[in-house]
Amino acid sequence: MKNLKIVLLGAGSRYFEYVVGELAITPELAGSTIVMYDIDRPRMDLIYRACKRTIAKTKCGIKLSATMDLSKALDGANFAISSIGVHGPDASWHKLDSEVCARFGIIHTTGDSVGPSGISQGLRIIPIYVNIAQAMRKYCPDIILLNHSNPMNPICRAIIKATGINTVGYCHNVAHDISRFAKLLNLPVNELEVTVAGPNHMNWLLAIRHQGQDVYPKLKQVILNMKPEHGMIFAREVLQLLDIFPVGGDRHMLEFYPHARQATKPEELRYGLKWRAATIEAHHLAREISHEPDELVLRAKGQKEPWIPTGKSPESMGEQIRAMAFSREKIHYVNTPNRGAVTNLPDWAVIELKAVVGSHGARPLFVGPLPPQAVRWSLPTVYAHELMVDAAIEGSREKALMALACDPMMTNFGEVEPLFDAMVEAQGQRLTTFRKAGARPRRSPVAR
Repeated sequence: MKNLKIVLLGAGSRYFEYVVGELAITPELAGSTIVMYDIDRPRMDLIYRACKRTIAKTKCGIKLSATMDLSKALDGANFAISSIGVHGPDASWHKLDSEVCARFGIIHTTGDSVGPSGISQGLRIIPIYVNIAQAMRKYCPDIILLNHSNPMNPICRAIIKATGINTVGYCHNVAHDISRFAKLLNLPVNELEVTVAGPNHMNWLLAIRHQGQDVYPKLKQVILNMKPEHGMIFAREVLQLLDIFPVGGDRHMLEFYPHARQATKPEELRYGLKWRAATIEAHHLAREISHEPDELVLRAKGQKEPWIPTGKSPESMGEQIRAMAFSREKIHYVNTPNRGAVTNLPDWAVIELKAVVGSHGARPLFVGPLPPQAVRWSLPTVYAHELMVDAAIEGSREKALMALACDPMMTNFGEVEPLFDAMVEAQGQRLTTFRKAGARPRRSPVAR
C-alpha cells in the first residue's frame, strides 16, 4: 500500500505532536499524506505548526494539511487515528460530573470508563464517534480506525456495532504495568512473555514467563512482601484475596468495584488516591501560576527545536500503521472484539488483550477462560457497558438509567434517577437527549 492517507481526528490534542513524530521517523510512511481534523481551529493550528516543523526536520516527505471539513478529511483515507476529547475546556465538563457525583457520596478517582461520570462521558462522546464512523462508511469504508479516546471499550464497541468500521483501541496502561513487573523482578522487559486480558482499565495478569520459566509466583511474592507502592495498593489487596493481579492502576481499577463507595467525601479516599475534581483543579492552577513557557508553543513558533522521538511510545503509532499498511505483522496489546479468545466472555465484547496487528487490523490471540474470580468482575462490566452503548446509539433514557443502575459504583437504586438527572442538568445541551420528559432544558454552563 503506497501513498497512504492518514487522518488525525481531534487533531487539536497535544498527543498528536507525538503521533506525527512517530509517523515521520517510520521510513515506510515517507511521502504519505496526513490530514488533521478538528472543530477547534486555534487548537489544531497550534499542533499543525509544531508538526510542520517536525516533518521539515525529519525530511520525511510527508504532506501535512488541516481542515474543519470532515468529508474532505476522510475522503479516500486509509487510516484514522483518533484522540477526540470530551472533558471540555480545562476539563471543566469532566469536573462538573465529578462534583455532581460527590453530592451523592460518589467520589471519582478517574471517572472516564465506569461510574456515573464514565457513563456521562460515554453518552456524550459515543454519538460523536458514531456520526464520524457513518461518514467513514460513505467516504472511506475500508479505513481502519485507531482509537485513543475513553471510555475505550464502549467507544470501539459502539462504532463496530453501529457501523461495522474496523476499529482498534490503544491504551498504554498494560505496557506501563509490564515495565513495572520487569523492574520488580529485576529482569529486562523485552525478555518477559506476558498474558493479560480483560476489559480496558481492569485487566488481569494471567501469566508471566521469563525464558520459558514461570515467574508469576515470584512476582506475587515480591508484591505481597514489599511495602505497598503508590498506584498498586488496591491492586495488592486484590492479589492478596483473589490470587490474581489486576492490571490498570488503582485510580482506574478501584472504580470497577463497590469498594469505591467506601469514601463518601474526598478526604475519605483510601489507597493514596485523590478526588478527580481536585486533580483537575490542581492541574489547572499549576498551569496558571507556572512561570515556565509552554514548550509546545515555543516549538510551534520556531523558538525551540521540533520534537523528534528517540524511541517508541507504548502505543507506537508508526509501527502500528506500518504493520497494517504493509502486512508486517506484529504482536501488540490492543482493544478489539474478543472473537472467542477469552472463552468465558462474549465473542462480541471489546476487550484488551494480545493480538496480531496486520492488514486485517487486529486478530486476538487465544487466551482461554478467565479464572472464575476474574470473570466474576469482568462479565458485569461487559454488559453494563453494552447498555451504555445501546443508550448512546439509540438516545435511550431508559437504557441509560439501566446502565447506571448496573454500574458498580451505584449501591442504592433510589439514587439512580436523581443522580442521572443531576448530571443531565449539569451538562445542559450536551446530554439534552436524555432529559426526563417534561423537564425544561437549560443552557450548558459556560466553561471556565
